[in-house]
Amino acid sequence: MPEKEMKEIPYFGQYPVSKQVISLQNDRGTKYEMYLKVQNELVAAYNELRQELAKKKFGKDYNKITKEQRDAINEIYPQRISEAEPKNIGGK
Repeated sequence: MPEKEMKEIPYFGQYPVSKQVISLQNDRGTKYEMYLKVQNELVAAYNELRQELAKKKFGKDYNKITKEQRDAINEIYPQRISEAEPKNIGGK
């Protein structure tokens, strides 16, 4: 489980926020299409979490709440994806 810290978030008050960073590393031989597919899946996971919280807290889809409400949700689920230098896997 990721480490969390309590933060004051508008609309939510004190809320536990993850300090997580997703680190992505691929093989130099990875095809661009696969790289994009993985990136899209990661972004989709963040979008799903944000959507669920918007529905739960505000009773609306994430894209239908105010900018301030979206900003608050984004503070709770910050999208932090770090890309490490590609490796040569398999001795290629």
